[in-house]
Amino acid sequence: MGKKDRSRLQPLLIPSNHILPLPKRTAMKQEQDTKAFADMTMTKPEEVSSVLPFFMPKVQPWHLNTCCTLTSDDSSLDHLGECQDFEIEALVWAIQNDLSVSCVERYLKRWNASRIKQELNKPVKIRFEHKLYPVLFFAVERNCPELVRLLCGAGANPAQQALPTRLPVLAYCIISAEYQLSDTTGVLFTLLAMGANPYDLPQDMWCDYIKNPAKVGPQLLDAEVAKYSWCSLEIRAALCRTFNLLQRYQFKMASLLPGRTARSKQVAAAFDLAPLFEIPFQIIGQRLAARTVQEWVMSHALHHIEMPLVLLFTGPSGHGKTELAKRMGELLSLPLLKIDCTQIRFTTDLFGPQAPFAGHEAGSPLNNFLADHSGKKAVVFLDEFEKTTEDIHKSLLLLFDEGFYKDRRIVGKQLDCTKIIWILASNQGEEMIQKYWDDHLANKPEYAQLQVPMEPLQRKLEQSFQSTLGAPLTGRLSAIIPFLPFSNEERAVTAYKFMRKLFNESRKPISVQANQLARHLFLNFVDDGALASFIAEKYYSAELGARSLLKAVNTQICHKLTNAFLVQEGEVSDVMNWRAWDCYDVRVEDLKGGFKEIVVRANGVRSVQKRSDYMCGLPNSRYDF
Repeated sequence: MGKKDRSRLQPLLIPSNHILPLPKRTAMKQEQDTKAFADMTMTKPEEVSSVLPFFMPKVQPWHLNTCCTLTSDDSSLDHLGECQDFEIEALVWAIQNDLSVSCVERYLKRWNASRIKQELNKPVKIRFEHKLYPVLFFAVERNCPELVRLLCGAGANPAQQALPTRLPVLAYCIISAEYQLSDTTGVLFTLLAMGANPYDLPQDMWCDYIKNPAKVGPQLLDAEVAKYSWCSLEIRAALCRTFNLLQRYQFKMASLLPGRTARSKQVAAAFDLAPLFEIPFQIIGQRLAARTVQEWVMSHALHHIEMPLVLLFTGPSGHGKTELAKRMGELLSLPLLKIDCTQIRFTTDLFGPQAPFAGHEAGSPLNNFLADHSGKKAVVFLDEFEKTTEDIHKSLLLLFDEGFYKDRRIVGKQLDCTKIIWILASNQGEEMIQKYWDDHLANKPEYAQLQVPMEPLQRKLEQSFQSTLGAPLTGRLSAIIPFLPFSNEERAVTAYKFMRKLFNESRKPISVQANQLARHLFLNFVDDGALASFIAEKYYSAELGARSLLKAVNTQICHKLTNAFLVQEGEVSDVMNWRAWDCYDVRVEDLKGGFKEIVVRANGVRSVQKRSDYMCGLPNSRYDF
C-alpha cells in the first residue's frame, strides 16, 4: 500500500474495554475536520471549569496496514515508520506507551525536518470531544525531560496550548503532578530551558517566589483578560496546591534570562549542545557561573579548538561547584571522573607509575579514564585542586596545553585528550569573592546582578592563582569562574531543594523486603516559602554553604518525621501502597516567649484521584468513555 498523508486525520479515543471499528474516511469528512480545526483556533477561549482531575485521553494511530500489529515496544514504531507516512497519532501512541526516546528520535528523523516541525505543532483532535491537545502535553504526561527536549529540538513550540481552553503546557505540567503522582519539576525546567515563556502563568504567582501564590489573584489588566482566561478559580487553586517554591524560583529566573536566538539554537543543535541551556535551571544561584560555562563550551565547539577546555571553579565551599560539574556531565551525556586532590602529593598518585616500574599494569583512575576516552568527549573534575603540589602542576602543563598524554601502562602509547573538559575546583580567593559580592552585588536586585561585570574579579583571582599554581599552569586555564555567595532567598530555595528530595523519597512505595518502610507518605509543607526561609535564616552557615542546610533538613524535618512515624499504631506492609497516603504536616509554629520551631504531625490521609479511577469511570471522573 502506498504512503498517504494522514497528518490531519482524527485519532480514535479507545476505551479500555473494547476497540471501535475504524470508519472510512471521505474527502468531505477530511474537509470538515480541517474547517473544525480552523474554527477552534479562531474561536473565543472557553472558560476552563470542572476539568480536574486532568488526564490526557488515550490515542491510537488512525490507520494500520494489514502488516502492522501494535505492541508496546520500539519495533512497532520502527515498522510504522517504514511502511506508512508520518502520523502525529502514531507518535502520540508511542509516547503514551513508553517507547524509548531513541526510537521516537529515529521515527522523527525519517522525514524532512521542516515538515516535522510543522507536524509537531499541529494538535491532536480528540474524537467525540471539541478539544485539541498538542504533542508536548502527552510528553509532559509521561514526565520525561529527555523526550520534551527531543520534541522541542525538533521544532515543537514550548508555548503550546490546549484548545479551545488555551491552557498552556506550563500550567498543565504543574497541575498534572497532583494527579500523575509524580514530581514534574524536571520536565518543567526543561520546558523553560527550551524557551517556554514564564509569563504564560500570571506573574503574581511567581514574581515574589518566597510567598505562596494567592488562590485569588489581583484584578487583571484589560490586555491580560484574554491571555489568562484559562486560569479559572479551579485551575488557579490547583496551581496553588502544586506550584512549589523551587518551581516559582526558576520561573523568576527564567524571566531574567535573555531569550534564545535562532543562531544560538542552530549552533547548539549542530554540536549537540542544546542541553547546555538547562544548566541555569539545574542549580540554584550562580547564574553568572552557569552563563560563563555555557559561553565557553559553545565557543570551544563553534571554533573547533583542538585543545582541552580547562575551567577553574573557585568560591566558598558548598555553593555549587561540584553540582555544576556534575550537571554539565549529565546534561551533555558525558562520562565524568571526580578525583579528590586532598590525597594527591606525587605524580604517581595522579597518573600511576610509568612502565616498566612495579604496579604500572594497574595504572590509575585518571590514567585509565583518559585511555578509555581517548579522542572522545568527557569531563574530569579535580576537586580541592589548591591542595596539589608543584610536581602535579608541572605534570599537567603538556596535557592542558596540547592535549596529548602517554598511557603509563603501555610504553609509547599516546592518547588524544584534546576533547576532555577539565574542571578544577578550589576555595582559594573566597575572601576576595565575598568582598566583591558585598561591594557590587549584595544590595542589587536579581536582574541587576546579571549586569555586573565579572572581569575585574576574575583578573584579581588570576593574580592570586599565579602565586599558588604558578604562571605556566595559570596561563593554561581557559577561564577562572567565581562562585558567589547565596542571597537570603537563594538560601531558602536551597533548603527547599533538600526538603523536596525528602518529599520525593517519602512518596516512593513501601517495600518491606527491602526495609523501605517510611514510604508512601505525603509531606505537606505548610507554607513552603516560610518554612524554607526559617531553616535558611536559623541554620545557614557561610563556611558550610548548602551542606549546613542539608544538615538542618535532616535534623529538623527528617528526624522529627521519624518520631511522628514511629508513634503510629500497626505494622507497615506492602498492602498499604494501595491505599491513600499517610499525611504529615510540616510547619513552623510559634512558641511561648516569641520562639519558633518546626513541628511534624500526622494528619490523617491524603487521597488523590488516580488515572486508574478515571479509566474505570468512577463517579467523580470528569470524562466518560
